[in-house]
Amino acid sequence: MSADLHTHTIASDGALAPSELVRRAVARGVRFLSVTDHDSVDGVAEALAAAPPEMTVIPGAELTCHAGGREAHVLAYGVSIDDPQFRALLRELALQREQRARRMVERLIDLGVEVEYADVERIAAGATMTRPHVARALVERGHVRSLDEAFARYIGRSGPAHVDKPHREPRRTFEAVRRAGGVPVLAHPGTFRRDDLIPGLVEDGLEGLEVRHTEHTAAATRHYTALARDLGLLPTGGSDFHGTPGHRSRLGRPRVPVEWALNLVDRIRGRG
Repeated sequence: MSADLHTHTIASDGALAPSELVRRAVARGVRFLSVTDHDSVDGVAEALAAAPPEMTVIPGAELTCHAGGREAHVLAYGVSIDDPQFRALLRELALQREQRARRMVERLIDLGVEVEYADVERIAAGATMTRPHVARALVERGHVRSLDEAFARYIGRSGPAHVDKPHREPRRTFEAVRRAGGVPVLAHPGTFRRDDLIPGLVEDGLEGLEVRHTEHTAAATRHYTALARDLGLLPTGGSDFHGTPGHRSRLGRPRVPVEWALNLVDRIRGRG
């Protein structure tokens, strides 16, 4: 029995419907599951409805803010999916993502890469628009052979068609999560690579640290477990499962202690 507190569905850039994600998670022995789509809670209700009695589904979303000139991803656990203010924030972020995708397509066209925004819209199919949707459009058009190549050649952070997300302050993001009854946790700090900024994020309202993650080595996991303890942060973990071709995450891996999920649930209930 384990927990997986970081997963994605077709509501953003995952491959599975929420109900199918739940089914597979149950088969893998996951008893605490959080659906954390990018800037969306649209998959949560279906996951909650599909969950058997022995599974606890924790509502969530993955948001982006900026600190020290770098993107920081924030897992918003336990947010009320019907909270009007939080819903308004998600609509704002979704619009920004659409505008960003349009600008990336414009840059690709300027580079002589034949692609249309309509391609990206069709692939996203109403989900939160993400860079992988642009990458899939490039694959479909035959400009690249894989999503990885699309990122490496065009839309990765150093790519000629990359467009940064609008900057958002961490404190503002954490406050929005807390107002919606949630707990803000820094996702995959090993990819954030600015441990020196984490104490400042705690002062801004950060409450947890994702210490176990697909991208973390054993040494990184030990390091962030100790850091979470030293800073008084809740330790969490998850696979960051997408289920898309080439994504190396595996649902339910790394194993996350149920105790961590229980502590998180207790913190969320304390908000009510």
